[in-house]
Amino acid sequence: MIHQAIKDYNASQDEYRIEPRVLPFVQLQTELIKAVATGDVPDLITVDNPVLVSLAAQGALEDLTDLVSESENIDPEVYVEGPWRSNVWRDQIYGVPRDANTIGVYYNKDMFREAGLDPESPPATWDELRDAAQTLAGDGVNGIAFSAIMSEEGPFQWLPFLYQAGGSLDNINSPEAVEALQFWVDLVESGSASPDVVNMRQYEAANTFMAGNAAMAISGPWELPRIEQEADFDWSLALLPVKADKNIRASALGGYNWAIPAGAENVDGAFEFIEFMSRQDVLQNGWDTGRLPPRTDITVPDPRWPEAFATFNEQLQTAIPRGPHPRWPEISKALQIAIQEALTGRKSAQDALDSAAATINPILQETPL
Repeated sequence: MIHQAIKDYNASQDEYRIEPRVLPFVQLQTELIKAVATGDVPDLITVDNPVLVSLAAQGALEDLTDLVSESENIDPEVYVEGPWRSNVWRDQIYGVPRDANTIGVYYNKDMFREAGLDPESPPATWDELRDAAQTLAGDGVNGIAFSAIMSEEGPFQWLPFLYQAGGSLDNINSPEAVEALQFWVDLVESGSASPDVVNMRQYEAANTFMAGNAAMAISGPWELPRIEQEADFDWSLALLPVKADKNIRASALGGYNWAIPAGAENVDGAFEFIEFMSRQDVLQNGWDTGRLPPRTDITVPDPRWPEAFATFNEQLQTAIPRGPHPRWPEISKALQIAIQEALTGRKSAQDALDSAAATINPILQETPL
């Protein structure tokens, strides 16, 4: 979608030309800070949304507030709250959502039928998910697969459960937070989920599901093209279940944002391209590769995977950004450690989150969310 749109933009005018450069994700932040320091920066970047505020707080990004206020195509009011909020730091705008994603529960309808579960009524609450995963587990099949790996993917998948329990990052060792982490621990200890979730990336959880080795998997829309090609069974998608006594609908926000590095030579040209990429006709095409439009006024005509689009789009409305906070990588690392400690049995859920709180609380006291 992006590379074709770049070609379309370059063909549409003669004043600017976009020359894309692919950089490994883990190198982007370090490379950009170095580039800003030397004055040799690209005119435009696209960054994972939890990273943007960290870059803005370091002075690495141009303030786009005035350009957005003058734009006829980019109106903050038409963007989904989560994607837009990931671009704002101290009431100033430093980016524009490029696309969005979130997570839901893929489930194998054939396995549901074989286990005597209604394939048209997937688990809607934590209790139902726990019971279904227990029923579906056995004979080399896990009831559910998810990613609890020591990377950003772990908190990305666990944070929705924190929010559904009524917990929050600024009280990360509260009873609600402990209950959310214990829910994951129980899935592993009961045999409903594999202990290998601590080493499992999101695409590997999806692989397990597609291979028929997990009856359910938590993952996002980016997997739809692969699942369509590789899953040789009847499957569907459900919203993340809620905790019944709270009924808080929450999910995690993923996706990328456009931003302009501080000191860019062609700020106006870069922003013109952002405006082009934010057009309705451009954004609606992203769904063909599993990217959700971040705007509420986008209609995807005749969408591929229409039921999945409706489900993910509904889930996106309650997707919460990570942070935004300039020290998000440190906060995330503390969460990753706590998840690993609890799921491997090195610490109880309470002790693991107490340790996380010792890192996170001082950070949030210094700079609140």
